[in-house]
Amino acid sequence: MKRTRLKSVLGSALGSVLGSVLGIVFLAAVLALPGSASLAAGQADTVWIPGWRQTAPLQTPRAGAAVVAAGEYLYVIGGIDGRDFLRSVEYTRFRPDGTLEPWQTAPALQEARGFFGAVTHDGYLYVAGGANGPGGKNLLRSVERARLLPDGGLGPWERLPGQLSLPRRCIKLSVAGGRLYALGGFSGTLLDTVESAPFLPDGGLGTWTMAEDRLTLPRYVNAVQNSGEAVYLLGGHRETEGTGLQAVEYARIRGNSLAPWQRTASLQQGRYALAAALHGDYLYALGGLDGAIYTDRIEKARIREDLGLDGWRTTTSLSSPRANFAVVVRNGFIYVIGGTNRDGYYRSVEYARFDSRGDIGFRGTPAEAAAYEAARQERGIRRRPLPNAGIITRVIQTRSYSYLEVETAGRRTWLAAPRGDFSTGQHIRYSRGVAMQNFHSRALNRAFAEILFVERAEPLEQDVP
Repeated sequence: MKRTRLKSVLGSALGSVLGSVLGIVFLAAVLALPGSASLAAGQADTVWIPGWRQTAPLQTPRAGAAVVAAGEYLYVIGGIDGRDFLRSVEYTRFRPDGTLEPWQTAPALQEARGFFGAVTHDGYLYVAGGANGPGGKNLLRSVERARLLPDGGLGPWERLPGQLSLPRRCIKLSVAGGRLYALGGFSGTLLDTVESAPFLPDGGLGTWTMAEDRLTLPRYVNAVQNSGEAVYLLGGHRETEGTGLQAVEYARIRGNSLAPWQRTASLQQGRYALAAALHGDYLYALGGLDGAIYTDRIEKARIREDLGLDGWRTTTSLSSPRANFAVVVRNGFIYVIGGTNRDGYYRSVEYARFDSRGDIGFRGTPAEAAAYEAARQERGIRRRPLPNAGIITRVIQTRSYSYLEVETAGRRTWLAAPRGDFSTGQHIRYSRGVAMQNFHSRALNRAFAEILFVERAEPLEQDVP
């Protein structure tokens, strides 16, 4: 595909699945930035505001959902609402001004699932892999499809007879030519394998087969983005300490196949449970987690002629900390959908535009800019109290973490918190966290049946009531 066509493809490309963060940078100097000049005579003066607007919220809070756009419509499928894995599906229509119509209910999946992949191809919507059950322990190999209807609705979901070769939680899907590719994930261990199946004339799938070429490293809770010429994988989970990966790799699309995977410029910040997006010649990495810390940072890198990436640099941040959310780019707008952070699970959908340099924001009046900045500062000041409390019964220190065994009401729980000055017998409070089952710390050479990665843990000067 020629470079001129690449821009067109990138401009309409979808954002990936699986999640927004601490605050949005706003400088008074923005009023002098290119593109902040007044509109034509008769219209109010506007300025570029590096931030996000709200549009129609989801019917249900969702993290780990699969999100795809097809034509004028946007679909959000499955996920977890903070308690249960979901079968439910909802959809909406894009409006020309970037807002969304109210969400409507579509037919439910055959099987509840979260942390899975979804793609569209030739009039069908496909989902594959993921997990359900307590703690997501039930890993899925199944594949379902539903027909895309002209009015934006979906036909009933049907389970296809062919299953993935391996069950894959946090699977990433991509289409190359006439094949559906399943990339990485978790199947009892983190995976660096790739498998694919051909699309059949009736919309079914042929047999799944393993590719000879493996990823450059195992990828789990990473992001994926297809440019039309290459498939990019960003970040993911580092087994050794539960931190985020900076590594980025890509493979060229050649007909129905993906060429060998190769590394390109690494992210500035390691992260997992992030999202990815494409616009113009830029690839974006948004939000996610690094260890137990949610990040609001968005980085962008320009795609070169050889399909590698120039160095990453930061752009407008997300409006709130979140992970396991989805991003879609459509008609020059970027949408952030659902996700979770230490404060809970999100129904919100936010949107913005891109300026000529690929930075994110929207145009508004100076009064709107001042109000947005005031709200941003207010969000930064507010800090919710830590909801959990207990007594430390054991401490193990590593370079990155303090592993704390904490007793609360006779029940003991292991936490992994950012390294701090902790000791046995201390009373602490700690934030909500990310629970991980069967986690193996290579730094400790120890397995934990369950451990909670928390963003904050603070000793108290007096006993916990």
